[in-house]
Amino acid sequence: MIRRSFKLSIPIIICFLLTSCWNAREITDLSIISAVGVDKTEDGKFNVSFQIINAGDVATGQEGASRNTSPTVVYSEQGDTLFEAIRRATKKISRRIYFPHTNVVIIGEEIAREDGVKAFLDWFERDHEFRTNVDLVIARGSRAEDVLKVQTSIERVPAKKIVTEIATTERSWGGAIVSQIGEVISDLMSDGKEVVITGVHLIGDIQEGSNGENLMKSVLPSWIEVSGIGLFKEGNLIHWLDGRDARGYNWVVDNVTSTVVNLDCEARPGGNIAIELIRSRTIIETEIHNGAPIVNMSVTGEGNIGELSCPIDLLEPTNILKLEKQLNEEIKGEIERTVNIIQELGIDSFGFGSEFHRQHPKEWKELKNNWDEIFPTVKVNVEVDGFIRRTGMNNNNFLIQ
Repeated sequence: MIRRSFKLSIPIIICFLLTSCWNAREITDLSIISAVGVDKTEDGKFNVSFQIINAGDVATGQEGASRNTSPTVVYSEQGDTLFEAIRRATKKISRRIYFPHTNVVIIGEEIAREDGVKAFLDWFERDHEFRTNVDLVIARGSRAEDVLKVQTSIERVPAKKIVTEIATTERSWGGAIVSQIGEVISDLMSDGKEVVITGVHLIGDIQEGSNGENLMKSVLPSWIEVSGIGLFKEGNLIHWLDGRDARGYNWVVDNVTSTVVNLDCEARPGGNIAIELIRSRTIIETEIHNGAPIVNMSVTGEGNIGELSCPIDLLEPTNILKLEKQLNEEIKGEIERTVNIIQELGIDSFGFGSEFHRQHPKEWKELKNNWDEIFPTVKVNVEVDGFIRRTGMNNNNFLIQ
């Protein structure tokens, strides 16, 4: 009996060993999409652009450049829906469109303002091939299609350049924020948090920038750079935060990893002290006093002196304390300015409503119905406690020698 069972099990075991990749796809049969652009046509249709990787050129690196081929190519198609435009694009693209390697989705500013992101995000969430952890970006002042056409020199795939640029700016300066499709959809569904998306700006001549010869020049005729944080209301873009206002937003939402804060030199007009913040933490506590919502914000930070053009004696402890006080006032000023801007706009981009929902669920049931009117009146208390740990490789500079 045992022997017979053993004989019967052999064919079964062999079946497992002989299995193959039934759904394998050869790279030569696929058009690998690195980025998708969404714009609006004059007659109100969607214009969907695809940045397709030239796999042979990218794989061969420097050798590919010598063949005068572009690392990517851009195709566009129109449709009443995104899905229709994507399927219609097969008239121009010979290989199967493949989305799993998409790095970024770029939205034209016009459609972001007029139609909003609610008009087209459903397909990105619903399609089984598309990942919702793909970055979402606004083409500030231009069309998404034009941004996709610009060739980049250091990063051979422009989509990767955009994603890396935003992440680096967020991590090293604090003037941008990485927004993924899944996070944006979650914010759209939230009662107490509005959408924020970073913008990229196309600088220079698009015609020259889309030319493959652009890669052979040391000074580029056009390029793409990170440009501010876009604020949305009910899914529509309404305002841009730039420079320190954008960083002020990131202070509030605890998204400043590292940055540089310049302080004025009291002893020398025009002089500066550059403080490198190496870590920071923002904690938000909410309270309701006599029916009025209050936000208490506590920001802590640690930094080093990165540059000094000021005749100040760093060996004197009282001078370090003065710099720390000045640093705290500078950070507090940035935060308060950004809070005032957003409260005047009447949009809870910070997610204060979500904090009240989490910390005061019973009271939030009464607040949420009128939160748009209540938010601009919320009192926000800001407390900053930063300290300077190191003075760099030198204690003092030659200005006080």
